[in-house]
Amino acid sequence: MNFIEFIRTRVFIRNFIVSVVLSLLIITVVLSGLKWYTHHGESVTVPSLVGLTPDQIAQLETISDFEVIIVDSVFDSKMPKGSVIIQDPVAGSHVKRYRKIYLTTVTVLPEKVLMPDLIDLSLRQATATLETYGLKLGSVTYVPDIAENAVLGQTYNGTPIEPGFEILKGSVIGLRVGQSIGGARFQIPFLLGKTREEAINALKNSYLALGDETFLDDADPETARVYAQSPSYARGLLLNAGQAVSLVYRDPAGFDFDAFLELHAADTIQADDETIY
Repeated sequence: MNFIEFIRTRVFIRNFIVSVVLSLLIITVVLSGLKWYTHHGESVTVPSLVGLTPDQIAQLETISDFEVIIVDSVFDSKMPKGSVIIQDPVAGSHVKRYRKIYLTTVTVLPEKVLMPDLIDLSLRQATATLETYGLKLGSVTYVPDIAENAVLGQTYNGTPIEPGFEILKGSVIGLRVGQSIGGARFQIPFLLGKTREEAINALKNSYLALGDETFLDDADPETARVYAQSPSYARGLLLNAGQAVSLVYRDPAGFDFDAFLELHAADTIQADDETIY
């Protein structure tokens, strides 16, 4: 029997039909399984997770439709610690159910950096360097020096900080900057009766420094007013630029500053007429 005769036999035809039916059945089952497994034709909307913490995300009703994976954490002082700052896919995307959502969160513990060396940099260069390191510029204090506009000192929480010291990102750094004034001398301002902030501003405007501070009567620094200054005010008394003036404060709630200033009315009038030399 040759091949042509064989394929015409009932046995071959029966087996061929059975194999075709089985193949079609297997293909149907596989395609149905794939459709079920891949959720073909089904989609869900990705919720917005930015700003939420993992605990808050777990309480969302629709989050069971997704697999949430935290892949990274970064420092950001503007966002709550532990909250989501980036998500992929973005909110509003239509994806298949059980799609993975990759999250980047804000680190709970701020990243640490090494304090840069800002000495001798210009104020603009120092500010740019602080931003590069993720640090913030705090108060800038000008002091008399021939190095005009150059950084003379760097502080953290009022204490000098050395380059290379490990510090948290986002920390506020204060700077002392040189201000060339040619060795001039300036009239000491009349500070009696002024608040602490007013007195400090008056000293800055006169290129003088704040010296020792004493608070009598347990005075609150926010409301206390100047009761005494050293050196004392005197018309024509000139101090070297950067010279310190010490202040004593009292609580205005327990001390009659109106009567006190009347005793110094002449000095007050003279001070109002003064100009900076």
